[in-house]
Amino acid sequence: MHRCLLVPDILHVICAHIRACPHWAVGVDMYYLREARRDLLTTALVCRGFCNPSLDQLWREIDGLYPLLTGLPSDMWSGPLTRRNVVLARAITPSDLGRLRALANRVQVYHDVRRDTDVPIAVYQALSFCFHDQPIFPNLVKVFLRNNDDETFPYIPMFLGPDIRHIRLNVSGDSAAQNSMLPVLAKKCPSLIHFCLYTPEGRCFPDTVRQMKYLLPQWGQLETLAVHSLPEESLRIVAGLPHLRNLTLSHVDNAYYGNSFSPLPGTEVFPALQNLSITANSPVLCASLLKAAPDCPLEEFAFSLFGANPPVWHDLFAALAKLCDKGALTTIRIDDFAVESGGHGPNTTDELRLLFPLTSLRRVLLTMRYGFGIDDAFIPEMAAAWPHIQTLDIEVANVIREFGPQQLTLPGLIPLAELCPELQTLGIHVNATHICSNHFDLCLDSKSRVKALNVGRSPISETSVPWAAACLSAIFPQVRCLWHHDFAGEKPWSEDSERWSEVDRHLAAYSHVSGRWRNDSRCSDCELNAI
Repeated sequence: MHRCLLVPDILHVICAHIRACPHWAVGVDMYYLREARRDLLTTALVCRGFCNPSLDQLWREIDGLYPLLTGLPSDMWSGPLTRRNVVLARAITPSDLGRLRALANRVQVYHDVRRDTDVPIAVYQALSFCFHDQPIFPNLVKVFLRNNDDETFPYIPMFLGPDIRHIRLNVSGDSAAQNSMLPVLAKKCPSLIHFCLYTPEGRCFPDTVRQMKYLLPQWGQLETLAVHSLPEESLRIVAGLPHLRNLTLSHVDNAYYGNSFSPLPGTEVFPALQNLSITANSPVLCASLLKAAPDCPLEEFAFSLFGANPPVWHDLFAALAKLCDKGALTTIRIDDFAVESGGHGPNTTDELRLLFPLTSLRRVLLTMRYGFGIDDAFIPEMAAAWPHIQTLDIEVANVIREFGPQQLTLPGLIPLAELCPELQTLGIHVNATHICSNHFDLCLDSKSRVKALNVGRSPISETSVPWAAACLSAIFPQVRCLWHHDFAGEKPWSEDSERWSEVDRHLAAYSHVSGRWRNDSRCSDCELNAI
């Protein structure tokens, strides 16, 4: 064996590289998952020196208890052990326990994902009796417990240990058994850094949520917190956590908090927050949170609107623009999923202008139910305000409201190609019903890096199809992917959709034409239509 392979660290790096195969992930196709595990098993069988490093990676992450149970003798089970037949025939002996410990000590990540496996409660009881108050996996770092009910909740402490840094826990009900488990988390996992607590369909269980205010002060080192809802008292505690970097609040009812957020006196609000994601029925609370924390070094912001309340984006956009460290914010994502209501008014470009002070933005993704009335005159302002933009996607569901008296045309996109050299993905609605050869005098020598363009449900006339393809290839010479779909990502059939499909099919050919256009400066309609 080569001398380099005698170094344990090098062997661990090699085995980690085998495990880092892109197919190695829980939930992927079982064929690829088995192939990745076979590679590590084959490596473990090479020699004794390869055995431990390979087995460490093979057992580093497991999906449920079933893989661990396969290490027990076959006489323990009533019938052949399969994922659908896990029935104990006898008690677990000390020698069996030694086998379990040898495998369990290698596990660092545990996923409780039920595919076709249903481990009965009797197995949980037997394991709990054998391990007593000791964790089954003493070296566990991450645990994902997604499938929990009142029967399995009492056995969750078996998976908890002092080294755990990451927990995702699903709470299925507001029972005493599940509520009593939350204080156990604080006791068993004092070093917790990432905590995600979810309830089915975003339902808020008052007793479960109320206990969070007792848990949070004990986890002062939290860096990630994701919950469906929090009472105002708990939210104040969260705002003062000194190391919190990622916060996700889902299904927040603004009436539950009121119209403003008041932090705890004498505390610095979100001093380390970098990623904020909120799903709520109104942007009012989110705007209030940002106003209370102007000094937070926010890098990524996401907001999803649900319900039927007409949104008021002015306050939210203004709060984002008033962040002291404007250069830190690089990503804004807003999804407006509000139900149609009579009081819902159109958005305006004045609201978008509020975000212009955020000059370091790299990604802006706005999925809105109504457009902002963007026209050709507004694009140069937006392009100049966001010179480092890489992804700009403004999707609109109600195209009728998007296209008013002033409309955005394809030549109106030229400032984005000239002033945003880093732009690679663009999603915006345009009016492509009237395009002619005169537009091409403005489209020469473009060095735009845009490779993907999403036009949504933009209108286009039949006579504009060849000119639209030539115009797009002239403005964005590297574009190779043209999307056209509805607000929800669907592709409804329409005449416009068929015409954009034709533009997409001929885009490569028209890219060649646009190259000739740069050389010849003029091309006849006959030459263009002949392609």
